[in-house]
Amino acid sequence: DSLTCAAWLPCGTRFVCGGSRGQFYYCDIDGNVIDSWEGVRLQCLNVTTDGIILAADAQKRISSYKFDSLTDQQIIHEDHPIMSFTISKDGRLALLNIATQGVHLWDLHDRQLVRKYQGVTQGHYVNHATFGGPNEEFIASGSEDSKVYLWHRRHERPIMIFSGHLRTVNCVSWHPILPLLFASASDDATVRIWSTSDHQIKTG
Repeated sequence: DSLTCAAWLPCGTRFVCGGSRGQFYYCDIDGNVIDSWEGVRLQCLNVTTDGIILAADAQKRISSYKFDSLTDQQIIHEDHPIMSFTISKDGRLALLNIATQGVHLWDLHDRQLVRKYQGVTQGHYVNHATFGGPNEEFIASGSEDSKVYLWHRRHERPIMIFSGHLRTVNCVSWHPILPLLFASASDDATVRIWSTSDHQIKTG
């Protein structure tokens, strides 16, 4: 099977994985399949800190899944394909990269679209937005225009745009200790380290 996404459960001894051909597996740390779910064409997977399994599928939805009862519940539905998504540390908010639409912020508890962030170019490739900065007050995302966009969580327009990559920027990862530092990875085969405090970069 072609598997394209995976996520750990909080216990650290179980994980879920799946792919776009309809595979969805619940496994232990030794790789044994404990249970499976047929027919779910997955785009992306995440698990909240309290163990709720969330998956984006090919039907432009994010749903929660319970393998013990084989039941699912739709939480989000978009009008365009969900390319990727991530969740905040408290499990309350979700960031979605939407094909041709940019980055959307959803409240998972209220099941409401909160904000649409402007600027990102996305349509053909998978980009990953992420929460970061002090108290996860900032959002960063790569873009197909070779730039990295940074927003304050409460504002839809970018507060910084970082240039330097030569091709699509696929993902961004915030530093685990220094809240104003993050890395970006691009199809130009480079990883760049950016500082939001002085807008200067280090290239690797």
